[in-house]
Amino acid sequence: MVTLNENQVELICERIFKNPLQDTDLQDSLLDHFCCFVESKMSEGFSFQESVKEASVFIAPNGVGEIEEELFFIIHFKTQITMKRILYFSSFLTAFSLSMYLLFKHLQWPFANILLQIGNVALLFFVLPSLAMLAFRNRTSLLVMDKVRLLTGLLAGSLISIGVIFKGLHLQYSSVLFAVGCGVFACVFLPIFFYQLYQKSVRLT
Repeated sequence: MVTLNENQVELICERIFKNPLQDTDLQDSLLDHFCCFVESKMSEGFSFQESVKEASVFIAPNGVGEIEEELFFIIHFKTQITMKRILYFSSFLTAFSLSMYLLFKHLQWPFANILLQIGNVALLFFVLPSLAMLAFRNRTSLLVMDKVRLLTGLLAGSLISIGVIFKGLHLQYSSVLFAVGCGVFACVFLPIFFYQLYQKSVRLT
C-alpha cells in the first residue's frame, strides 16, 4: 500500500481547497478521504497526478464547496423549509395587498391606504429578512456581483418600504427615504440585475 508524503498531502490540500471550507471538521474529513482514495489508486499503478484527478472527479466533480452546501442543507433542512414557507406566504401577502391597493385607489374605494401599509409591512418585516437569511446561508456559492445585487436590492426595498410607512404615519424624512430607495433600485439594482440576465442569455446561446 502506497503512503503519501507530507508534500503530496499539501499538494492535494492546495488543489482541492483553493477556497477553504467554513466547516474545518468537514475539510479535514474530506482531505483524509481524498488521501485514502489517492493512495488506493497509486497502489494500482496510477501516477500521483492521475490519482488526484480521479479523486476529484469521483469525490467532488463540482468542487468541495457543493458538498459543504449539501451538508448544510441536510442539517438545516427544517429551518430552510420554514424560512421558505414564511418567504412565499409573505411574498403572496405583499403582492396581493399592493395589487388590491392599486385597484382600490383606482376605483377610489376606502381602505386603499391600509392595504398599502399591510403590503409594505409584510415586505419590510417578513419578505426582506427571509431573503437576507437565505442569502446569508448560501453565501459561499454566491459571486461578488450576486452579493452586490442582493445587498442593493435589500437596501432599496427597505428604504422604499420605510418611506411609504413613514408617509402613512406622517413622519419626517418619508420622501427622502422613498427617493433614495428608488434611486438605489433604479441606478444600481436594476442595471446589475439585467446585466446578469444578459450574461446568462449570452452563455446559453
